[in-house]
Amino acid sequence: MKGEKINAAHKKFDQLLVEAIDEVLGSLGEPVKNHLYIHLENDYLITKEELPQQIEEFSHFLFRIFGTSANNLEIRFMRTLYSKIKADQQLEHKSIAFNEDNLTFSTYVNKMRESF
Repeated sequence: MKGEKINAAHKKFDQLLVEAIDEVLGSLGEPVKNHLYIHLENDYLITKEELPQQIEEFSHFLFRIFGTSANNLEIRFMRTLYSKIKADQQLEHKSIAFNEDNLTFSTYVNKMRESF
């Protein structure tokens, strides 16, 4: 029973993560977002639905495309994910500081998944 709850929570978290990524990429424009997803799938063999399990590879992909500007996207992903989790749970969620030393996007996602 407990394993089912954890699995359901992880699925919900993954759904919110994909929504956050999709929303932020969409802010770049639909053609850009669609091109990024096509490039990600063709060159990295990662589908949109697989992003939660391939977050580190996705981060590398972003840095290859956008260089250091990928940091700005990752911060926006984290903020959007945080707001979606907070809205979903309708309560104050334990905050994980964005300025923690060595906090990468993949580390943040993993910490948030654990606390979700």
